[in-house]
Amino acid sequence: MDEGIKYVAICSAGIDEDYNDILLEAFHSLADTFGFKLLFFNSFSSLYYYEKHDIGESNIFHLMNYDLLDGIVLLSETLKNEGVRNEIVEKAASLCIPVVTIDHYIEGCYNINFRYESAMEQIITHLIEKHHYRRINFIAGLPGNRFSDERLESYKAVLERNGIPVEEGRIGYGGFWAVPTKLVIDEFLESDLPFPEAIVCANDSMAVAACRYLAKAGYRIPEDVAVTGFDGIPEALEHLPRITTAKHDYPKAALLAFQVLQRCFRGEDVEKQLWVESVFVQGRSCGCEWDGTRMYSSLIRKLYEKMEDYSRFNRDQIDMTADLIDNDSFQGVFDNLKKYAENFCADTFWLCIIDNFLTKKEVLADIIEESGYKRIRYSDTMDVMLAQIDGEWIGITDFPTESLVPKLDEILEIENNVMFLPLHVLEQTIGYVALVYRPEKMRMTYTYQFFMNISNALETTRIHQKQQAIINSLENKYVHDPMTGLYNRRGFYQRLGGVYEECVEKGSLLMVASVDLNGLKPINDTYGHADGDLAISTVGRALNEVSSGRYTCARFGGDEFVVAGQVVTEEETERFQKEIARYLSDFNAHSGKPYQIGASIGCISAVPDEGLTLDEFIKIADERMYEDKVRYHSRRR
Repeated sequence: MDEGIKYVAICSAGIDEDYNDILLEAFHSLADTFGFKLLFFNSFSSLYYYEKHDIGESNIFHLMNYDLLDGIVLLSETLKNEGVRNEIVEKAASLCIPVVTIDHYIEGCYNINFRYESAMEQIITHLIEKHHYRRINFIAGLPGNRFSDERLESYKAVLERNGIPVEEGRIGYGGFWAVPTKLVIDEFLESDLPFPEAIVCANDSMAVAACRYLAKAGYRIPEDVAVTGFDGIPEALEHLPRITTAKHDYPKAALLAFQVLQRCFRGEDVEKQLWVESVFVQGRSCGCEWDGTRMYSSLIRKLYEKMEDYSRFNRDQIDMTADLIDNDSFQGVFDNLKKYAENFCADTFWLCIIDNFLTKKEVLADIIEESGYKRIRYSDTMDVMLAQIDGEWIGITDFPTESLVPKLDEILEIENNVMFLPLHVLEQTIGYVALVYRPEKMRMTYTYQFFMNISNALETTRIHQKQQAIINSLENKYVHDPMTGLYNRRGFYQRLGGVYEECVEKGSLLMVASVDLNGLKPINDTYGHADGDLAISTVGRALNEVSSGRYTCARFGGDEFVVAGQVVTEEETERFQKEIARYLSDFNAHSGKPYQIGASIGCISAVPDEGLTLDEFIKIADERMYEDKVRYHSRRR
């Protein structure tokens, strides 16, 4: 690693939000200026609920290799789970890695926060001084939430400074989103207090929702009631009428974060808390004149383009899902996925899968054992199953997970960043996608759906393979004898049906041999059932070894075996009998057992079209075997 180059991790959650888009783009644009190489670790979810899906998302933060890092920027307000935040901060502190947080104060870090209070005060002061409103209601977020409480206090302070009484009936809590906001609007409409001249909302989402619900109730914005928001999200700025709000200087926050890290790297003393001003943005919803005719014409055109693009993406994802799940193998999934590579939104990317995820289990016991295993976090080694470098496909490989991607240093000699995004189903880890982030190509909302579809397709393929392996294992047990591994009676007839028909069609010879273990009862009675089982297994091995896959061998039960298959000449049948006798003779010579293992054999070779059914073949072979058995007993007298 170049000593002059610093590796900085950018950690954020809920990255399909506009807030993150602006900040990530700002970090990307500043990286080369500061000589930073950026490693983005991002979850799509905010981790607010931290149930199974969020646990799977949060694993991406366990991927971080702190030994590679010189500094960390934590978009702490986006990452709603305190445990995940604290784990990052504590691990960094143990290694003396400086951490800069944005928009959420954390003890021991360098904190960059926005002055929300002053911007909120500007909005409310504007309503009072410019528009002379006195009846002003307020929709807060959540009780006890820092941002909500700060903005509510600003509202109360401005009213008090202007001699306007604070009436609790004019305050409601909309939870920062649409559904609770409707309930608050309903309360305002049903209140005994005079109807408000203006409604101030603690964020833009509630302001947009308030406008919608008021319009449904027959109120015009701003003619009948003014509405303001906060945060300056695109939905508010593009709303009709445009929402009066406040914008926060996210690029300035990104710049400050990098300046703080730079000073830390130089060993300078740095303030633990820095502030970024938020600014008042005048719209039309407060009652001000604002000509947005040209802008709205452009917005309508962009909206139609966006709708068409999203419709195309959805059709593309439907096709992709069908292509990915219509496969019997993982390789088929990856081959089909190449057709949809543009949805990675990157010319350079790696699709990395945890070790053993792709391993096909054949033994039922292994399948059952794996079913209880939770795939949490990442394996020590990852498999790259699909990758492009500058648009060129590269081969499958594996690499140590601590490296993050193969040849990371070489990649970062050319690029200024690599972004890491999770692949999982619920809490079960599948892997991650690493890509070189370019803001002009990235469409994070689409990427979220695309990666979830990939994860679901891979998990579906894994489950299908496991189900097929279970079916195969059960079928194997259904048609095989567990002691010898030979076919049982059921398996014999299933397998021989086709062979018999082929002999009929071709006029070929069919050989059937009936084999019976000699002296099983004396062995069981004298030496025990373990030795009896050994004798049965030895005959089974003899039949299997001599057959060499040419014939079907079966144990019909107890000490009875049947062998059948197509032969060229009757001499082949005679040779089969001699080789069985030779195998057992060799075993007896070296077994060290006080008893001999032998077998009586009866064979028939004939063309089935001579009127012999398969059962008649077996009956004749049985009769000849019993003749051989009589001769065996005669020799023993």
